[in-house]
Amino acid sequence: MTAPVMHLHDVTHRASERFTLHVPALTIGPGVTTVLGSNGSGKTTLLRLLATVLAPTTGLMTVAGQPASDASLPMVRRQLGYLPQDDSVPRRLTVFDHVDLVAVMRELHTDTRRRRAAVHRALREVGMADLCGERCGRLSGGQRRRVALAAALAGDATLLVLDEPDAHLDAEHLQLLTESLRARAPQTTVVVATHDEQWAATVADRTVRLVDGHLADGRG
Repeated sequence: MTAPVMHLHDVTHRASERFTLHVPALTIGPGVTTVLGSNGSGKTTLLRLLATVLAPTTGLMTVAGQPASDASLPMVRRQLGYLPQDDSVPRRLTVFDHVDLVAVMRELHTDTRRRRAAVHRALREVGMADLCGERCGRLSGGQRRRVALAAALAGDATLLVLDEPDAHLDAEHLQLLTESLRARAPQTTVVVATHDEQWAATVADRTVRLVDGHLADGRG
């Protein structure tokens, strides 16, 4: 599949009585786009919109030319790998079983062997292959983050939406993440929220900055 281009036009999302995200116009295409901003600036709200977890309060968002509405959501989500900000990895499942379950939910492959091979590749990619049989509840916070990242990376997603994937990563695993995203960049639309401006400069083709729920700038 071709990496989808995402357009937001006059989009707002009212997250609470005190906060509304405003995006007059934004286009995100193949390559790595990093989203920067302080806490409360709207990074997570924007990424949840892009991952179709939230819907715009007003305005239009399209993915690959199709409105991100109920009718097109299955198509969008089949090509989406999403890493939320919160620690949502279930404690009772093993590392492999969690990533495999997410792969099943994403309809990654109808062939079981191909799907499991994709899961193993993703776990190797984030340095978790040696712990694939360990229960997630016995892992550190950083290890659980890498498991969640593997679930997003597994397979051939053409759209990756990653909310602070660098959180809790040491230098070695941050380098692995950088190499993985750069390798995907030509064929994949990648959106990454981060607080680390130095890392953003290393990994990004383009940077978008949010200030108090408003798009401050975007540069290629």
